[in-house]
Amino acid sequence: MTRTFEHIPVLFHEAIDALALRDGNCAVDVTAGGGGHFRALITQVGETGKVLAMDRDLRAHADDAAGGVHKEFSRNTHLVHRPFSQLKQSLSDLGWSGVDGLLCDLGVSSPQLDQDDRGFSFKQDGPLDMRMDQSQERTAYDVLEAASQEEIADIIFKYGDEHRSRRIARAIKSAWPIPDSTLFLADLVRKSSGYHNSRVHPATRTFQALRIAVNEELQELQHLLDALPDVLNPGGRAAIISFHSLEDRMVKRAFNAGARGKNPIWQLQTKKPITPSEQEIYDNPRARSSKLRAITMLSPEGSSTLEESL
Repeated sequence: MTRTFEHIPVLFHEAIDALALRDGNCAVDVTAGGGGHFRALITQVGETGKVLAMDRDLRAHADDAAGGVHKEFSRNTHLVHRPFSQLKQSLSDLGWSGVDGLLCDLGVSSPQLDQDDRGFSFKQDGPLDMRMDQSQERTAYDVLEAASQEEIADIIFKYGDEHRSRRIARAIKSAWPIPDSTLFLADLVRKSSGYHNSRVHPATRTFQALRIAVNEELQELQHLLDALPDVLNPGGRAAIISFHSLEDRMVKRAFNAGARGKNPIWQLQTKKPITPSEQEIYDNPRARSSKLRAITMLSPEGSSTLEESL
């Protein structure tokens, strides 16, 4: 059953303010999702501006999500089904030389988490899927089936910071073949991990690790960070919202590296990350771990230009 796309963007006003877009600017939302940030960017750039939205989850392209926003503002927007690693190609396809603002929200959306058949959560039973892009073939079950015990342990440790990864991996492979079931895997991890009386479910880190591995999330984020110097116009800004330490560490290091040395390429807007207010956390508990970091591309003129048109 397809549910209505209901998702609350985190750090919404902070992210939009960080980009400081103006009428006629060019922007890209690389995680279009439900279209909340996408719509805000369109409002900021006005009728003379333009916005590219990207999302590799086909669900985001539906009429009740970013797809509907694109249809409403089709005159000056584009929506493409692509991952971060194809950002430069997407801009090139449109004939855009660069953008004045780039927004990236790395969080898993509420519809992804709450829809049982996506397999991201173990609140209800579903298949071990976890694909952001359901047109790709490899699922979480496929990863577990193909990987050795040692490889599974490495995935869980590296991407989940799970220090009991070896005993969890041993339990998974000892029980193989397991049912293609999120609840079965969660219970298997719970029994094998040895955690007791934990506030967080013992399988949380394992599920995070598998999701990151299936979608190559850190590799995709690195592609995006590497592309920023090439896609941001002079004076352009980028704002990235992360949700766990692996992501935030990558963004922090990349942003700091670009702001240092004799020839820095951008300036840090946020020496420390912006975090949600107590009120936002109360209204949307899933915002609790979010962090926003932002940069401004340096230029001699200190301004951005748009040389291309739709």
